[in-house]
Parts: sequence; structure tokens; C-alpha cells
Amino acid sequence: MVPLQVPAGPELILLVLALGLNLLVLVGFLGGLSYFLLRIRSGGSVSERLDRIERKIGRLEAQVEQLQDDEPE
Repeated sequence: MVPLQVPAGPELILLVLALGLNLLVLVGFLGGLSYFLLRIRSGGSVSERLDRIERKIGRLEAQVEQLQDDEPE
């Protein structure tokens, strides 16, 4: 019967490095996939999204001005 050998020293260092590299690749892949999906869901190009944001800010500014005008002094 062959005794069970437990890894120690250099083997553990290589094991930790391999696991760390695998984790890094997995996180990078998932991050890239998430970024890609968010870009698809946001819709349109950067200029179209900026135009939508500017229109939304304009509506919010108009609402704030209206609320300030309606306030009794």
C-alpha cells in the first residue's frame, strides 16, 4: 500500500498560483460579458445616450423651476 502524500512547499505555491490565475480569468470573462450586456441593454450609441440624458436633465430643471415658482414666500 502506498502512503497518501500531502502537497507541501512548492506544490502549494503552484496550486495557489494556478487557482489565482483561473479566478482572474473567470472574473475578467464575467466582467467583460457584463459590460457587453449592459452596453446592449442601454441601447444606442454614446451620442444618442447623451442626448437622452440631456433631455431628461432639461425636464428635471423645468420641474425644479416650477416647484420653486409655486413655493409661497
